[in-house]
Amino acid sequence: MTDVPAKSRFSESPALSPRTRAWLLLAVGVLHLGLGFAIATGLAGSAITLIQNAATAAYSVPLDPPPPSPPPANPVPTPEPAGAEGSAAKQAKPKPVAAAPARIPTKAMTAAPAASTGDATKSGATSAGTGTGGGTTGAGTGSGGNGDGAGSGASRAVKIAGDITATRDYPARTREQRIGKSVIVVLTVGTDGRVSACRIHQPSPDAEADTITCRLAVQRFRFRPATDRAGNPITSEFGWQQRWFAP
Repeated sequence: MTDVPAKSRFSESPALSPRTRAWLLLAVGVLHLGLGFAIATGLAGSAITLIQNAATAAYSVPLDPPPPSPPPANPVPTPEPAGAEGSAAKQAKPKPVAAAPARIPTKAMTAAPAASTGDATKSGATSAGTGTGGGTTGAGTGSGGNGDGAGSGASRAVKIAGDITATRDYPARTREQRIGKSVIVVLTVGTDGRVSACRIHQPSPDAEADTITCRLAVQRFRFRPATDRAGNPITSEFGWQQRWFAP
Protein backbone atom coordinates (compact mmCIF):
# COMPACT_ATOMS: atom_id res chain seq x y z
CA MET A 1 0.00 0.00 0.00
CA THR A 2 1.21 3.37 -0.77
CA ASP A 3 1.26 5.75 2.21
CA VAL A 4 -0.89 8.81 1.64
CA PRO A 5 0.29 11.96 3.35
CA ALA A 6 -1.86 13.06 6.30
CA LYS A 7 -2.45 16.39 4.77
CA SER A 8 -4.04 14.84 1.67
CA ARG A 9 -6.36 12.60 3.83
CA PHE A 10 -7.80 15.46 5.88
CA SER A 11 -8.23 17.51 2.83
CA GLU A 12 -10.60 14.90 1.37
CA SER A 13 -13.10 15.15 4.41
CA PRO A 14 -15.87 17.70 3.99
CA ALA A 15 -15.44 20.75 6.23
CA LEU A 16 -18.18 21.52 8.93
CA SER A 17 -19.75 24.86 9.02
CA PRO A 18 -19.66 26.93 12.22
CA ARG A 19 -23.39 26.54 12.76
CA THR A 20 -23.18 22.78 12.57
CA ARG A 21 -20.37 22.77 15.09
CA ALA A 22 -22.50 24.85 17.50
CA TRP A 23 -25.38 22.41 17.32
CA LEU A 24 -23.12 19.50 17.90
CA LEU A 25 -21.62 21.10 20.96
CA LEU A 26 -25.09 21.90 22.29
CA ALA A 27 -26.21 18.35 21.74
CA VAL A 28 -23.16 17.00 23.54
CA GLY A 29 -23.82 19.37 26.46
CA VAL A 30 -27.50 18.30 26.70
CA LEU A 31 -26.42 14.69 26.63
CA HIS A 32 -23.98 15.30 29.47
CA LEU A 33 -26.63 17.10 31.54
CA GLY A 34 -29.10 14.31 31.05
CA LEU A 35 -26.56 11.69 32.00
CA GLY A 36 -25.58 13.67 35.08
CA PHE A 37 -29.23 14.11 36.14
CA ALA A 38 -29.90 10.41 35.70
CA ILE A 39 -26.92 9.49 37.78
CA ALA A 40 -27.80 12.03 40.47
CA THR A 41 -31.43 10.88 40.59
CA GLY A 42 -30.49 7.25 40.91
CA LEU A 43 -28.03 7.84 43.78
CA ALA A 44 -30.45 10.09 45.60
CA GLY A 45 -33.13 7.47 45.42
CA SER A 46 -30.81 4.89 46.88
CA ALA A 47 -29.85 7.28 49.70
CA ILE A 48 -33.49 8.00 50.52
CA THR A 49 -34.26 4.27 50.53
CA LEU A 50 -31.39 3.58 52.88
CA ILE A 51 -32.49 6.36 55.22
CA GLN A 52 -36.07 5.10 55.26
CA ASN A 53 -34.92 1.54 55.96
CA ALA A 54 -32.65 2.76 58.75
CA ALA A 55 -35.52 4.71 60.29
CA THR A 56 -37.80 1.70 60.06
CA ALA A 57 -35.15 -0.52 61.62
CA ALA A 58 -34.68 1.98 64.43
CA TYR A 59 -38.36 1.82 65.34
CA SER A 60 -38.31 -1.94 65.31
CA VAL A 61 -35.75 -2.18 68.21
CA PRO A 62 -37.53 -3.22 71.43
CA LEU A 63 -37.40 -0.71 74.26
CA ASP A 64 -35.73 -1.50 77.63
CA PRO A 65 -38.10 -2.46 80.41
CA PRO A 66 -38.94 0.42 82.81
CA PRO A 67 -36.65 0.61 85.88
CA PRO A 68 -38.05 -0.81 89.11
CA SER A 69 -39.73 1.69 91.41
CA PRO A 70 -37.45 2.90 94.26
CA PRO A 71 -38.03 1.40 97.69
CA PRO A 72 -40.09 3.53 100.06
CA ALA A 73 -38.01 6.01 102.05
CA ASN A 74 -37.57 5.52 105.79
CA PRO A 75 -40.12 7.53 107.71
CA VAL A 76 -38.65 10.66 109.25
CA PRO A 77 -38.99 10.52 113.04
CA THR A 78 -40.95 13.33 114.55
CA PRO A 79 -38.54 15.53 116.53
CA GLU A 80 -39.23 16.02 120.19
CA PRO A 81 -40.36 19.48 121.20
CA ALA A 82 -37.59 21.80 122.37
CA GLY A 83 -36.89 21.58 126.05
CA ALA A 84 -38.38 18.12 126.43
CA GLU A 85 -37.38 16.47 129.67
CA GLY A 86 -35.31 13.32 129.35
CA SER A 87 -35.53 10.27 131.45
CA ALA A 88 -34.15 10.52 134.95
CA ALA A 89 -30.61 9.25 135.43
CA LYS A 90 -29.64 6.73 138.00
CA GLN A 91 -28.89 8.21 141.37
CA ALA A 92 -25.15 8.52 141.82
CA LYS A 93 -23.66 7.08 144.95
CA PRO A 94 -20.76 9.11 146.32
CA LYS A 95 -17.57 7.19 146.88
CA PRO A 96 -16.51 7.35 150.51
CA VAL A 97 -13.34 9.35 150.91
CA ALA A 98 -11.21 8.88 153.96
CA ALA A 99 -10.22 12.15 155.56
CA ALA A 100 -6.52 12.89 155.65
CA PRO A 101 -5.02 12.78 159.09
CA ALA A 102 -4.83 16.18 160.67
CA ARG A 103 -1.39 17.67 160.84
CA ILE A 104 -0.18 18.93 164.15
CA PRO A 105 0.91 22.52 163.60
CA THR A 106 4.45 23.14 164.66
CA LYS A 107 5.30 26.34 166.39
CA ALA A 108 7.72 28.39 164.32
CA MET A 109 10.86 29.42 166.09
CA THR A 110 11.15 33.18 165.86
CA ALA A 111 14.55 34.75 166.18
CA ALA A 112 15.13 37.64 168.48
CA PRO A 113 14.49 40.95 166.73
CA ALA A 114 17.33 43.31 166.11
CA ALA A 115 17.33 45.35 169.26
CA SER A 116 19.65 47.90 167.76
CA THR A 117 21.23 48.74 164.44
CA GLY A 118 24.32 50.51 163.31
CA ASP A 119 24.25 52.51 160.09
CA ALA A 120 27.68 52.56 158.51
CA THR A 121 28.62 55.83 156.86
CA LYS A 122 32.12 54.63 156.05
CA SER A 123 33.12 51.02 156.42
CA GLY A 124 31.80 50.73 159.95
CA ALA A 125 28.71 51.92 161.79
CA THR A 126 27.81 55.28 163.26
CA SER A 127 28.40 55.93 166.91
CA ALA A 128 24.70 55.71 167.73
CA GLY A 129 22.31 53.02 166.57
CA THR A 130 18.51 52.96 166.45
CA GLY A 131 16.70 49.70 167.10
CA THR A 132 13.35 48.12 167.90
CA GLY A 133 14.07 47.82 171.55
CA GLY A 134 17.40 49.47 172.19
CA GLY A 135 18.00 52.77 173.87
CA THR A 136 18.41 54.05 177.37
CA THR A 137 14.92 52.87 178.36
CA GLY A 138 14.09 49.40 177.03
CA ALA A 139 10.50 48.27 176.49
CA GLY A 140 10.20 44.61 177.50
CA THR A 141 7.55 42.22 178.75
CA GLY A 142 7.47 44.07 182.04
CA SER A 143 8.10 47.64 183.01
CA GLY A 144 11.15 49.10 184.63
CA GLY A 145 11.35 52.37 186.42
CA ASN A 146 9.58 54.19 183.63
CA GLY A 147 8.38 51.31 181.39
CA ASP A 148 4.81 50.59 180.34
CA GLY A 149 4.67 46.77 180.53
CA ALA A 150 2.26 44.58 182.39
CA GLY A 151 4.85 43.36 184.92
CA SER A 152 6.40 45.16 187.83
CA GLY A 153 10.15 45.05 187.13
CA ALA A 154 11.12 42.87 184.10
CA SER A 155 13.14 44.61 181.40
CA ARG A 156 15.30 43.84 178.38
CA ALA A 157 19.03 44.33 178.06
CA VAL A 158 20.10 47.79 176.97
CA LYS A 159 23.33 48.59 175.12
CA ILE A 160 25.21 51.30 176.98
CA ALA A 161 28.70 51.29 175.43
CA GLY A 162 30.78 50.13 172.50
CA ASP A 163 30.57 50.74 168.75
CA ILE A 164 31.94 49.43 165.43
CA THR A 165 32.85 52.51 163.43
CA ALA A 166 36.48 52.34 162.30
CA THR A 167 37.28 51.83 158.63
CA ARG A 168 40.19 49.58 159.50
CA ASP A 169 37.85 47.13 161.29
CA TYR A 170 36.91 45.46 157.96
CA PRO A 171 39.12 44.28 155.07
CA ALA A 172 39.36 46.60 152.08
CA ARG A 173 39.52 43.78 149.52
CA THR A 174 35.87 42.75 150.20
CA ARG A 175 34.50 46.26 150.46
CA GLU A 176 32.41 46.02 147.27
CA GLN A 177 30.68 42.86 148.52
CA ARG A 178 29.29 44.48 151.67
CA ILE A 179 28.53 48.06 150.53
CA GLY A 180 24.78 48.59 150.83
CA LYS A 181 24.35 45.27 152.69
CA SER A 182 23.92 44.31 156.34
CA VAL A 183 24.29 41.43 158.81
CA ILE A 184 22.11 40.60 161.80
CA VAL A 185 23.75 38.93 164.78
CA VAL A 186 22.25 37.69 168.05
CA LEU A 187 24.32 38.44 171.16
CA THR A 188 24.05 36.61 174.48
CA VAL A 189 24.25 39.19 177.28
CA GLY A 190 25.18 37.89 180.73
CA THR A 191 24.16 39.21 184.12
CA ASP A 192 27.35 41.25 184.21
CA GLY A 193 26.38 43.16 181.06
CA ARG A 194 29.07 41.60 178.86
CA VAL A 195 28.56 39.63 175.64
CA SER A 196 29.35 35.99 176.22
CA ALA A 197 28.38 34.62 172.79
CA CYS A 198 27.43 35.73 169.29
CA ARG A 199 25.73 33.91 166.42
CA ILE A 200 24.92 35.10 162.90
CA HIS A 201 21.17 35.19 162.30
CA GLN A 202 21.05 36.77 158.81
CA PRO A 203 24.40 36.80 156.95
CA SER A 204 25.63 39.35 154.43
CA PRO A 205 27.42 38.56 151.15
CA ASP A 206 30.73 39.11 152.98
CA ALA A 207 31.18 36.16 155.37
CA GLU A 208 34.49 37.49 156.66
CA ALA A 209 32.84 40.79 157.64
CA ASP A 210 30.10 38.89 159.48
CA THR A 211 32.66 37.05 161.56
CA ILE A 212 34.47 40.29 162.34
CA THR A 213 31.19 41.90 163.45
CA CYS A 214 30.57 39.10 165.95
CA ARG A 215 34.12 39.31 167.31
CA LEU A 216 34.02 43.09 167.74
CA ALA A 217 30.60 43.01 169.38
CA VAL A 218 31.85 40.53 171.99
CA GLN A 219 34.91 42.67 172.64
CA ARG A 220 33.38 46.16 172.64
CA PHE A 221 29.70 46.09 173.55
CA ARG A 222 28.51 46.59 177.13
CA PHE A 223 24.95 46.33 178.37
CA ARG A 224 22.72 46.94 181.30
CA PRO A 225 21.51 43.37 181.78
CA ALA A 226 17.92 42.33 181.48
CA THR A 227 15.96 41.77 184.71
CA ASP A 228 13.10 39.55 185.76
CA ARG A 229 9.90 40.76 187.40
CA ALA A 230 11.64 40.85 190.73
CA GLY A 231 14.34 43.14 189.30
CA ASN A 232 17.11 40.53 189.38
CA PRO A 233 19.65 40.50 186.48
CA ILE A 234 19.17 37.63 184.04
CA THR A 235 20.94 36.36 180.93
CA SER A 236 19.16 37.38 177.70
CA GLU A 237 19.64 37.72 173.96
CA PHE A 238 20.12 40.99 172.11
CA GLY A 239 19.81 41.46 168.33
CA TRP A 240 22.19 43.77 166.44
CA GLN A 241 22.14 44.77 162.78
CA GLN A 242 25.36 46.07 161.27
CA ARG A 243 25.00 47.92 157.95
CA TRP A 244 27.65 49.21 155.56
CA PHE A 245 27.33 52.25 153.32
CA ALA A 246 29.66 53.95 150.90
CA PRO A 247 31.16 57.22 152.14
